[in-house]
Amino acid sequence: MKSGIIIVFCAVAYYAAATPVEKRLGVPLKAEDDCNPNIGARNFSTDVNDCQIFYICDHGWPKIRICPGNTIWMPSIERCEDPCLAVNEECKYFQPEDCGVTLPSFLITPGLCDDPTSKCNGIVECEDGHDETDCATACDDTNCRLPGCKCTDGLIPGGLTLAETPMMVLLSFDEALRVEDYNHLIQQILKKVNANRRREARLNPNGCPAVATFFTSHQFSDYAAIMSLYKEGNEFAAHSITKRLPAEYWRDASVAEWEAELIDQRVMFSRLSGIPENEIRGMRAPYLQTSGNDMIRMAQRNNMAWDSSYATDRINPPMWPYTWNYRSTAGCAVYPCPTASIPDVWEMPLVDWIDTNDTLCENVDSCYFPNNKEEALELFRTNFARHYNTNKAPFTVNLRARFFLNDAYYNMEALQEFLDEIQRLDDVYLVTYSQALAWVQNPTALQNIRSSNLFPCDYENRAPLCAHPNLCGYANITYAPNDVEHQGDRYFQTCAECPAVYPWVNNPLGVELP
Repeated sequence: MKSGIIIVFCAVAYYAAATPVEKRLGVPLKAEDDCNPNIGARNFSTDVNDCQIFYICDHGWPKIRICPGNTIWMPSIERCEDPCLAVNEECKYFQPEDCGVTLPSFLITPGLCDDPTSKCNGIVECEDGHDETDCATACDDTNCRLPGCKCTDGLIPGGLTLAETPMMVLLSFDEALRVEDYNHLIQQILKKVNANRRREARLNPNGCPAVATFFTSHQFSDYAAIMSLYKEGNEFAAHSITKRLPAEYWRDASVAEWEAELIDQRVMFSRLSGIPENEIRGMRAPYLQTSGNDMIRMAQRNNMAWDSSYATDRINPPMWPYTWNYRSTAGCAVYPCPTASIPDVWEMPLVDWIDTNDTLCENVDSCYFPNNKEEALELFRTNFARHYNTNKAPFTVNLRARFFLNDAYYNMEALQEFLDEIQRLDDVYLVTYSQALAWVQNPTALQNIRSSNLFPCDYENRAPLCAHPNLCGYANITYAPNDVEHQGDRYFQTCAECPAVYPWVNNPLGVELP
């Protein structure tokens, strides 16, 4: 591996010194032209002389960025990539021969037989024709009917008018649920300070608490915090046990590997947080990297009601949830995507946002990062308005802790103010993904929601947090980000007995094996 790193740095240094670059105000003219909305109109610009440097186009002006470590900027996928996988023709960087890693063909040679972008595209490109087999047909709305089927479109379910449709806002949180996030972030978002300076639950127009969905990975999560949030009406969805890297692992994962990561996570939630396994109804692939048909078929055979791993740039109007019975027209942001007909699984699409730099993004923290509270408010308001003023498709707000860290507390203030604003509207409901899906399957006019059980208040059947949770500790953990040479500790609280060993993939109950 050392030789590969040496080759990378030699290559970068060589091309950095290759030719002089014409600059103005310290910025290459090429980058200035690439970012100019009247010339290149790009989101990024590549430095032709340094393969680790690229420019983010910020309101038409390039801002320099440097890839971390020894990674290389890869223009075709617009991200920094491992030097053994990267190709950057603009700076003449090609993967070293001795890396022993082959770049996936669909990234550099589109149009080949096994290119996932050409699967089920109506053109036979393989000699045996297998690229055009097991393909879903175009949606037939005469046969695709609620509650079990919905075409990929922006039509309001049930034929309701805009005025009859509730505006469902889906707050969600990705990654592990740490104690510090529970105490310092989640409580500030789902609750508000009353006149007596005490926190109380945000309420929907029907008087029931505002709730959210948590896509929670196992490592570093606290199961007492999970239990407390579940008792308050929030939903938890599978997001994997390990959330291992690289992301390509999930692209190539078998059905058995998906089940060991996501279905066994149901077992963990049940054992350590008291959430019934059948209440874990949804899932999201780590890094939004799926394996296409195999992952959705895995969800189908394990009775997962819905998935939320696929982003869509179909935002005018925004996309409503749909099923995989027929061919999706939502586009495919991260290949592979499902191409077969797979009934009984709904997709809760990640409808792209447009950030203040006019760039598409799925997670709030992956949008152009706001510089102040005003920019953050603009980000929330403009994207909400596109849903609210067109077809009221569910508005997903996908949050991660990093959005509020590193002196960015103004983002928390902006989110709180935004939630205060929209909750003054009598048609806005903050609900879970499963509650939103229940409404889609049984569209109910806004005036009838208060008398329905779609967005409930009563969670008495959920077990309360115990008075004194157990603190479970495990030493000498070698799972990433630790390793054999740099071992670490893991802790979590739970109302259950502490497992004998740290729970992990293929051992979700933490049973001490012989």
